[in-house]
Amino acid sequence: MIYNIYILVYVIGGLIMMKYYAKDYIKSKRTDSESIRECLYDATECIGRKTIIFDSKDWYIDEAIILSDDTDVIIDGCMIKQNNYVFDNVFRGNNHIVDFKNPYGSPLLVGPIRNISIKGKNNARIVGCDINMRSRHFVLNQEQDMTGDFWGWRTYQILLSRCDNFEISDLELTQTRCWAMTFELCSHGNIHDISITSSVKNGDGIDFRAGCHDCRVDNITGNTSDDTVACTALFFGHNKFPYKNYLYTLEPALSVALEKSRSLDVHDISINNVHTGGLCHGVICCAADGLKIYNIDIKNISETSAGKREATVRIYTGYGENYKDNDIHDISIENVTSEFSKYAFMCTAKVSGVTVRNIKQNNSEGDAISISYPDGINAAV
Repeated sequence: MIYNIYILVYVIGGLIMMKYYAKDYIKSKRTDSESIRECLYDATECIGRKTIIFDSKDWYIDEAIILSDDTDVIIDGCMIKQNNYVFDNVFRGNNHIVDFKNPYGSPLLVGPIRNISIKGKNNARIVGCDINMRSRHFVLNQEQDMTGDFWGWRTYQILLSRCDNFEISDLELTQTRCWAMTFELCSHGNIHDISITSSVKNGDGIDFRAGCHDCRVDNITGNTSDDTVACTALFFGHNKFPYKNYLYTLEPALSVALEKSRSLDVHDISINNVHTGGLCHGVICCAADGLKIYNIDIKNISETSAGKREATVRIYTGYGENYKDNDIHDISIENVTSEFSKYAFMCTAKVSGVTVRNIKQNNSEGDAISISYPDGINAAV
């Protein structure tokens, strides 16, 4: 089908670059999601890099926006918002092959994807539902909003799996249903200038899961109802659900026929300038099940004046399951300021090569540092 639309073609470094404006696909009686789907269909026919632009209006979606290789998204001066009762991501890669017999369960396949960016301009926003879908939690036998980690990978606003080379920037994310953005087996990522506001159970901000490496986070603000930035190297070794109270997998790529190996470690992550309020922790590192976390640089972490936290920065075992001494090692933590946490820095795992410098506690009822196993930690308040 050929549309009479305006497509801007330009050349950078000898490569053809194409811009697709979602507004050019709007038609009478077509929903915003249908318009976006048509736009993305045309874009996938493009060989090389392509840019999808959302502007001119707010966009109300009924399903995830699915991105292919070599795609840049620009959200310019507008909002992308989920309609009521939508249970899906806002953005994810097209490498998740959904099992339509079990759409919320583990995908049939998650292949590799590369070169994805989602960038905002002029106060761009991503907003979840006003009214969330409800269903019976068939393990707990109770009716619930389908929010929080019990409900699996469709609760994330932005999900990238097995993605190499990505950037997410200059966005405000609100009304999340669980973690705002989640990455698994992802590499060479740059996440910066992001504001996140969450109020739900498990309302993390940015989660690096198993297999993430060579990524950086910078300039994160907002108020999160769980950890703002998390490096969590976990491998439960199962792909059958329900598992305990978890109805669906939180890690779709990891649940698809992956064996435990060193490639699932989390390493070489830089986390800088995180200034948030909220609950639980500002930044955490936790490992379990034989996976390791190492070469993590955490600096310039502070709190706004609102919240209640155990620690501003915490290192710990992943819920105590199969952690071995020094699975977390070579971590640098510098310039941490607590305003309301019980501890500015807390470590409850046996670690090695951890350096802690310039830790400040402004909460008169708290302490600067709590370390359960001092060996392996060089701490200077």
